[in-house]
Amino acid sequence: MPHCIIEYSAPLAHEIDIKQFVQLVHHGAINSGLFERSAIKTRAIKCDEYQVGDNHLGSFIHITMKILPGRTDEQKQHLLSAVYESISAETVSVYSLTLEVIDINANAYVKHLASGH
Repeated sequence: MPHCIIEYSAPLAHEIDIKQFVQLVHHGAINSGLFERSAIKTRAIKCDEYQVGDNHLGSFIHITMKILPGRTDEQKQHLLSAVYESISAETVSVYSLTLEVIDINANAYVKHLASGH
């Protein structure tokens, strides 16, 4: 844990190296010091159809970090700050940048690993 999910407007793929951006978010989560490196999962989802307010051309990035419950609000804020610090230089031209931390309902979450992992 966490699951770091990056949603982004499709045209940003021409402005930002998405593979590198995924690594920056991942490293931000690592740098928070809140999770084991091996537990962090980061992925990006391109959004071809979107609208930002009244701006049909506005770019966006939204990063959701889903974590198991038990972290304090201060720890969640620290995670947000660590990820933002890691990506801020790459996002200066992004029209809308948002980040959020969401607690997963532990009673409604199951994790299975392949044997030997």
